[in-house]
Amino acid sequence: LLLPSLVFAVSLQAQEVETAPLTQHQIVQILNADNRPAEDRIRDQARRPDKILAFTGIAPGDTVLDLFAGGGWYTELFSRAVGSDGKVYAQNDQVIWRFAKQGMQARTKDQRLDNIAIADIDVPNNSVDTAFVALNYHDLFFTSMVRDGEVITLRDEVVDHKKVLAKLAQMLKDDGQVIIIDHAAHAGSGYEAANTLHRIDPNIVKFHFAEAGFTLLEEAFYLRNKNDNYDTNVFDPSIRGKTDRFIFKFGK
Repeated sequence: LLLPSLVFAVSLQAQEVETAPLTQHQIVQILNADNRPAEDRIRDQARRPDKILAFTGIAPGDTVLDLFAGGGWYTELFSRAVGSDGKVYAQNDQVIWRFAKQGMQARTKDQRLDNIAIADIDVPNNSVDTAFVALNYHDLFFTSMVRDGEVITLRDEVVDHKKVLAKLAQMLKDDGQVIIIDHAAHAGSGYEAANTLHRIDPNIVKFHFAEAGFTLLEEAFYLRNKNDNYDTNVFDPSIRGKTDRFIFKFGK
């Protein structure tokens, strides 16, 4: 497995189908589908999925890896986007699963989406068109939290990002891409911001991917907020859903 994890395999077996990226009309249809959960729609204004889906260039029939998928908010959109000819893998490691279990189980209950199955699987090499990490790359370095004045250790040490990115490179097709969205932290703040603020310096992400042999292909600014206070925890009610978020697209 990519990390010690519980992995969700999403979508039926796919044939290799070359199709064009989703059109704006198709994206609108996905977002406005009658059976899309109402609670998911509430977050559209803050997350701009119309822009994000267009930025990814995902097409029907694609294979997508939703890494650190959480409760599956994006996973469901990808499942609808790639359709019955596509495949989506949604991965949560043991730390994220502690917080995401209830949401993901509710989302996949009774096979609500007929192309979702739950399995503990490996992602084949050279099979993924798009790997996607939304608001969770910093969690590679999330090791502890404070609750009621007590420090709770979640990992003994940070995840080895070099191994993660090397594995990603193996799983991606030659023309595959990685999309990273995360909460911005002060330049030079290091990994500690991941623990205390759930943020990460964008320059760290760029450096990691360049070191791993990836190329920064494109950057999007749909989720930037110049009024964000980088000293505020992203879960603080004053900024939650409105943080300054960077969006990078890396090529293999």
